Amino acid sequence: MLIGARALLALAVLSAAAQATDAPAGDAMAAYYGNTLISRDGGYVSHFYYKADHTFSGKVPAYMFAFQGTWQQMPDGSICRIYNPPLPRVKNPDCGPLLVHHLGDKENAPNGDAAKLVPGIQ
Repeated sequence: MLIGARALLALAVLSAAAQATDAPAGDAMAAYYGNTLISRDGGYVSHFYYKADHTFSGKVPAYMFAFQGTWQQMPDGSICRIYNPPLPRVKNPDCGPLLVHHLGDKENAPNGDAAKLVPGIQ
């Protein structure tokens, strides 16, 4: 991240066709397992990789920066990420709504931030 966590999470949505066989029925994150959420926030591009065991990892390719942590879906449908170790200038936990719902979905915010869910690990 190292970027506006609110916008990243507001754009980071999770749901779609299950790619992982160990994903429980109705798992809103199933489309994300084995795929890549690419997020642009404040000019930074980040790649997120979510797993069914409630962990995630990611990178900011332009800066060769990697991050990791755990995630939890809240009763209101939002996702909270806890970075380990915490990231500078990013709330921890970092929570927000899910907007991208299916593989291939793209979401663009008026401020230029964006997110898309693409097949495979990129």
